[in-house]
Amino acid sequence: MSKIPFFTQMIEDDLSGLGFIMLYLIQTMIFLIPLLLLMVFRKAFSLKDLGFKKIKFRQILKYAALGYLYYFIIVLVIAQISFSYNIEIPGFRQQESHIPLIGESGLGAAIVVLIITLLGPIFEEIFFRGFLFKTMLGRWPTWIAFIVSALIFAAIHLEFQSIIPIFLLGLIMNWMFFRTKSLYPGIFFHIINNAIALGLEYFIYLNPALQLG
Repeated sequence: MSKIPFFTQMIEDDLSGLGFIMLYLIQTMIFLIPLLLLMVFRKAFSLKDLGFKKIKFRQILKYAALGYLYYFIIVLVIAQISFSYNIEIPGFRQQESHIPLIGESGLGAAIVVLIITLLGPIFEEIFFRGFLFKTMLGRWPTWIAFIVSALIFAAIHLEFQSIIPIFLLGLIMNWMFFRTKSLYPGIFFHIINNAIALGLEYFIYLNPALQLG
């Protein structure tokens, strides 16, 4: 099929399909440059240096579940404060839909979905936790490393209307890495989170009556 149903009504100016793929490849190369330099200048470099430490799968599940629990509790508290005091908290809005990025081409759509739900989480965890956060932990006080790396993680997504939820996710995945010294819980959590988010976006897109406003 050359078209995928329900992905054909896209905003003309939106970046989609091949354009998104090319942009992501450029962004990934930018992320990889520091890692490549690290590999060049460190003679005894290994994947374990980036946090690829094996842990039991039940530990991965445990920290992923705890991560979701902490995230939803914090988000519910912030939402309750916003509702109770009738205030709009800057940076605490819903993320923009990724559906317009998918485009109309079957192959392009499959690649974009693969990037959002699998490759993106893996590369981001390697860079933000295995490299950036770990490097900061070795040079700065722990709380500063937590906050600054999570802020960079949130800012790099360029979705400032929802920077608070993304920042919270960054803190939670930092915590997973800090407690386990392994990337695997964060990667698993990140993949599941992105897959659920994209699935919900698609479900709402197929059911316009569910959209607010």
